[in-house]
Amino acid sequence: MTTHNQDKAIDEKFCDLPSPPAILIQLIDSCNDPNVSFESLSTIIQQDAAITSQVMAAANSPYYRQWNEFTSLHHMLVVLGIKSVRTIAINSAVQQYFSKLSDAIGQSLDLIWSRSLFCAFLCRSLAELTAYKTPEEAYLAGLLHRLGQLALLQKDAEGYRQLIDGNPEIDKQLEQELEQYGVSYPLIGSQMIDQWQLHSFLADALRYQYEPADRILDSSSLVKLVNLGCHLALGEKKPADPVLAQADSLFGLNQSVVEKLTAESYKQAAESAGSLGIGFLEEASDDKREANSAAHRSALGERVKQAALFGGAVTPPADKADRQTALQQIHRDLELLFGLKQICFLLKADEQAQLIPYAPASRGRQQQLAELSFTTETDRSLAALAFNNLIQVYTGDETHQANLTVADQQLMGFIDSESLCYLPLAAQEQKVGVLAIGLEEDQFPQLEAQLPLLHLFTREACETLLRQQEMRRSQQQLLDDERAAFHLEARKVVHEANNPLGIINNYLHILGMKLGEKHEVQEELDIIKDEINRVGKILLRMRDIPEELEQQEKGLDINTLIKDLHKLFQSSLFATHNINTEVDLDPEIPLIASRRGHLKQILTNLIKNAVEAMPEGGKLSIASRDNAYLNGKAHIEIEVVDSGPGIDAEIMDQLFLPGKSTKDSSHSGLGLAIIKSLMDELSGVINCTSNSNSGTRFQLFLPRSTRE
Repeated sequence: MTTHNQDKAIDEKFCDLPSPPAILIQLIDSCNDPNVSFESLSTIIQQDAAITSQVMAAANSPYYRQWNEFTSLHHMLVVLGIKSVRTIAINSAVQQYFSKLSDAIGQSLDLIWSRSLFCAFLCRSLAELTAYKTPEEAYLAGLLHRLGQLALLQKDAEGYRQLIDGNPEIDKQLEQELEQYGVSYPLIGSQMIDQWQLHSFLADALRYQYEPADRILDSSSLVKLVNLGCHLALGEKKPADPVLAQADSLFGLNQSVVEKLTAESYKQAAESAGSLGIGFLEEASDDKREANSAAHRSALGERVKQAALFGGAVTPPADKADRQTALQQIHRDLELLFGLKQICFLLKADEQAQLIPYAPASRGRQQQLAELSFTTETDRSLAALAFNNLIQVYTGDETHQANLTVADQQLMGFIDSESLCYLPLAAQEQKVGVLAIGLEEDQFPQLEAQLPLLHLFTREACETLLRQQEMRRSQQQLLDDERAAFHLEARKVVHEANNPLGIINNYLHILGMKLGEKHEVQEELDIIKDEINRVGKILLRMRDIPEELEQQEKGLDINTLIKDLHKLFQSSLFATHNINTEVDLDPEIPLIASRRGHLKQILTNLIKNAVEAMPEGGKLSIASRDNAYLNGKAHIEIEVVDSGPGIDAEIMDQLFLPGKSTKDSSHSGLGLAIIKSLMDELSGVINCTSNSNSGTRFQLFLPRSTRE
């Protein structure tokens, strides 16, 4: 029977294909074993086409495909991890148990499974005999060669069971499939594998599995291996003459070699089935087969119950994981459990009536996605309607299509889908957000059938997200308490230490005046003063630690910083140099996004420069002003003005360059250069005007940015 003239594409996206319950039981039990190895899991999985296809689909999905393409089952299991494999197994068990599919197709399913397993061993033996480069790929191809039959069973269990029973010969069976469904199972299996986009002839091998030998003589080795394996698997232990002719035509194999290979493969498949307690082909009577099937279904029901009781049907992420990691894990589980790939989370903002979109599969476009806004103050968007009323909303419904907003449509386009189903995310009487599921027009009925399990999963996932949120709040509260305690203690230490330091500094100044400027100890006194100032700076840094942390979260209070500096210098620098001060602060200045340490260094340098410019005393003014416009943009302005003699014109030309000092030659001239560098880091502007009559005025313009 040829299949080359079939070009009809499959309409359904098949999932949840049936597996023998015995294999599901063994796989679930193995995944629950803490000492299980990937080798043992691979041994179980490679006996069943349905589970293998799910593993291959998951491992070659975009989430994992970014690293490499996988055709080795062992490599696929390593990439997925035992947790994901367990999710696949439990999902298959849950779906199969509740659908009661195995009640109607038990015998047909066993027959398909037996033929698939037999063909897998045949293909691997043929691959090894003919030195094919990857026998493992040939085994997978043989195992999957009846994948299309599983899909048809899932679509029409009773109808397809009768078709198989009424057409024992493969040619008649394929003809009946074309007549009844418009497509035969080789093409269905081929197109299912095509969806994984493998760079392999695996899909072709399934499509041309029953082509005559003369049509595939020049095709790839995998196509010929699977073709011969499929024909051999139809003949039980002894190949028929036409199949022997096929073996000779394709690979030049004689009768004795083919018969020996077939018998050994049959024995291997029978032993594999026996280890699971499954009758292989004709070796089990109908009564025994039915008894085993009933026992397996009962045991499978127990595994499903256990999974439900202990939360095994879903795999929520660890509570300690960050939210992004948690959402990625939930997305991965949604794909494994329900086949949902095109999804987006719309999560409630902490203190705003807004839903923030996040799509784990669109890492590089998250910033673009964040531009979409879904307010929850009204039911304006369908996303908000689902969130506010805790209802499921499908954009394909006529009642909702009229209320579809542009934001809904943009989200639909972002995740590349024809329609959206919004499912509310809530648990513990708290609203977490909305799950937006992208669907094609014909997928919604399939999703509706999965809704009970999907609601169970989303509730578990929401509870995990809420636990994470509560844990983050507790950790933040603990950090705030520790910061406040440290802040208070630091202020006490600074306050207690500043008083004696100020007194020492004053007495040093008085002592220096009594001894006279030319006394030989003046140099030592200056050293002592410098060291006292250094101690004061160290104390200030200790006080700044909690303030810096606080400012990073709440923003910088410029006026408070100026008041603190004024108070610090009032009893030391200003008092000892006979400086009168005036502070004029604009109370309307908001908290801005800037760096406290940088601005404090800038103001400290400017204040010290101003004091040193007035050795005989004088007046220092510090002022702040909101909404000072510069180049059309709002800024915060800070002024530091002294009544000193001003700056020479030749220095003003290169004021902020290193080496240009406004003081005597004993200074390095780095102070103003440092100030300019720090202002550049703050994206600010510094300006200076100076003359001998009015002194020197420095103006600082900081961006009026109230958010990072």
